[in-house]
Amino acid sequence: MRLGLLFVFTLAFIGCRREEIQVYRAPKDALPPQTQTAEVAHDAARETKTRPRPQVSWKLPPGWKEGSPNQISLASFNIAGPQNQQAQVNITELANFSGRDGQIVNMWRNQVGLEPLSNEDALKQLQAVEVSAEKGNLFEVSGTNKDGPFSILTAFVHHPDGSWFYKLAGDVALVQAQKPVFIEFLKSIQIKETASTEPDEPAAQGKLGWTVPAGWKAVAPGDMQVARFSTPQKGNASAEVFVSIFPSDTGGTFANVTRWRKQIGLAPVEEKDLASLVAPLDPSTPGAILVDLDNKGKRLIGAIVPRDGKYWFYKLLGDAEAVGPEKESFIAFAKSKP
Repeated sequence: MRLGLLFVFTLAFIGCRREEIQVYRAPKDALPPQTQTAEVAHDAARETKTRPRPQVSWKLPPGWKEGSPNQISLASFNIAGPQNQQAQVNITELANFSGRDGQIVNMWRNQVGLEPLSNEDALKQLQAVEVSAEKGNLFEVSGTNKDGPFSILTAFVHHPDGSWFYKLAGDVALVQAQKPVFIEFLKSIQIKETASTEPDEPAAQGKLGWTVPAGWKAVAPGDMQVARFSTPQKGNASAEVFVSIFPSDTGGTFANVTRWRKQIGLAPVEEKDLASLVAPLDPSTPGAILVDLDNKGKRLIGAIVPRDGKYWFYKLLGDAEAVGPEKESFIAFAKSKP
């Protein structure tokens, strides 16, 4: 989703356990705009404008402890329960995801190993919730992760300049016990915009550092995409490049490879086979991986790049005759830092 959020705030928990109001100046986290803005039909939700950092305050519930700073969340809190139960609360601002509520539900379902729902059924999972005197949505998913049973309770509110996400995640029993505390915490949130001293202007023009390969043509991005390009045709063969950014790895490398294989009609594999399907993308970027898949004339080359606390997903997809000649250009593009 520049996309750098966060820096930490100071939380004090006084011995008498009275509620303490904390204030934090949060950097704007929005999906980065694309280069060559004039050539791309931007969705307004993806355009970022420079603005001063909003001021955020809240009332800290008893027992919640400040988490370590990271580059994903504006704020995080750790909660300890009985029998070594653990949960965490995160506050994150991303680009405006208004109109994609069903996709939001399915993104979180994927994180706990659940199958996606139809958009209609996904929307039925939403409940009304009050966040900072505003109307928001709340949903809950439960499943498993590498540590066992796991629950995620997420609230979100769409603003014109970004969507705010509030997530409580952890051991199932602890999340359920903390649910009413979390809902009260949401009511205490206060977000105050700071008046801008500069005129509004698109933040896109030339501020991304990536180099678009020759012959690629920028086209309008689709849902959950920040950039999209068509590559040169080879006869009747065609291919496209898609770029997305998420605050997590959306389920991990194995889940993403499985999803990519399904897109071109390949059968699932077992996790033990993953090493033979994945290669390092760039030694200078630990954790960046490259996947090259083909099936019956279709080919998908995908890259996942951890960068600036987010996960950048790159995908070159189309007819094998058109994908092959673009592989090296695609790799160079994925390695170039925006």
